[in-house]
Amino acid sequence: MVNSKNFTILRITILWLNFFAVLFNASLFLYTTNYVIKSQQSYQLLAALQHVPDSPSKIFWQSMFSFLLLAAVISLRHDNNYLKNNPQLANLVILLEFILAVIVFIALRMTYNGVFLLVFVDFLISNRNYYNFRNYPIWILVAAALLIIFLVTNYSILSYFITLPNLTTYLNFLPAKIGSPLIFLKNFITSLNLVLFILILVYFAVYQLNQENEIQKKLALADKANVELKNYAALSEHIAQDRERKRIARDLHDTVGHALTGIAAGIDATMVLIDIDPAATKKQLAKIQVAVKQGLKDVRKALNQIRPGALKNYTLEDALKKMLKEYADISRIKINFTYQWGETDFEKTTENVIFRIIEESITNSLRHGHASEVTITCSRTAKQNYQLQIQDNGKGCAQIKPGYGITQMKERVAIINGQINLDGKKGFITTVEIPKEGETND
Repeated sequence: MVNSKNFTILRITILWLNFFAVLFNASLFLYTTNYVIKSQQSYQLLAALQHVPDSPSKIFWQSMFSFLLLAAVISLRHDNNYLKNNPQLANLVILLEFILAVIVFIALRMTYNGVFLLVFVDFLISNRNYYNFRNYPIWILVAAALLIIFLVTNYSILSYFITLPNLTTYLNFLPAKIGSPLIFLKNFITSLNLVLFILILVYFAVYQLNQENEIQKKLALADKANVELKNYAALSEHIAQDRERKRIARDLHDTVGHALTGIAAGIDATMVLIDIDPAATKKQLAKIQVAVKQGLKDVRKALNQIRPGALKNYTLEDALKKMLKEYADISRIKINFTYQWGETDFEKTTENVIFRIIEESITNSLRHGHASEVTITCSRTAKQNYQLQIQDNGKGCAQIKPGYGITQMKERVAIINGQINLDGKKGFITTVEIPKEGETND
């Protein structure tokens, strides 16, 4: 099963394998040199090497110390939570690991380059959650760098340009029954390190594919949940609207219906009394007048209950600013608002219409137009009528098909004898002209 824990096991495995490889190669220099000295073959070794060999003890301790330092840096980076959560800083540590790998390579007199595979594996495992197959440039650069390093650090290639000690030459001075197994073991460790590296690459590729599949599944689930949420929101909105209609119908029935019923009955009585008793008729008309005034109060009370809450405690300008600020804070949309109507006192119905049209327009700009900026201008026309213009930078709509929201806006504008114009060619522009009669006359 491909999981993150297995990466830790693979990293530790290749780390220990490289430790054994460095220890083995460094020990070979030390062991074979001591054997040559004891068997009095020093002259023959010098002649075969064509190079004055370095101190085997120096090679051993330099190699082991530099590799232990490399292993310590690798372990520290994986155990340090701060580095785990800061990939850029962790990559700087990877650079330090590469420098230490070069030191190990030089300390072993360039006879073993498997430490570079160790550093590359460490890079893969450390960044498996930050890079994926969609980051092709990164992987191409890393793979190309690895290929170049391997070509440059290969002993067969380097030996053409630099005089290097050949470890196989050292081993040839040992007895065949000892030298041959050691040569085999040396080649086996090098090959095993390369095979393990290839297996880790394959495992890493499978892991990344699984990650991609998991991401695709989660995105599909998120899309499904998003669709269901939209459907639920639409259903909830429909239910809320239906409840609101029923509530308004009840209020109007209880107020207007009862008032009109009483007025109708009073008028019937007046028609009977008008020719018989004019004085009683006047009293009856006074009662009807009281009923009409009370009916008007009840109607106004019912209409005020459906009035936007912001308009109850603020002026139109302040209410609009408050509403627009809330939209901007929640959606992060930029709203430019210009109010040039001064202290105009509109009728409550007109204020309701203006408020609802702006509210509906911003909602449409976000939901359908995916706009990032909306400009709202409240100005006067040449005829001194009131003009409201709402323009967004969304995707617009070449052919406008009125939905529920636009239909409601048109109906609201018609109530106040206004005109509305919609333009979706460049973004979406809603222009409403309100006659001057929309002001309160009392």
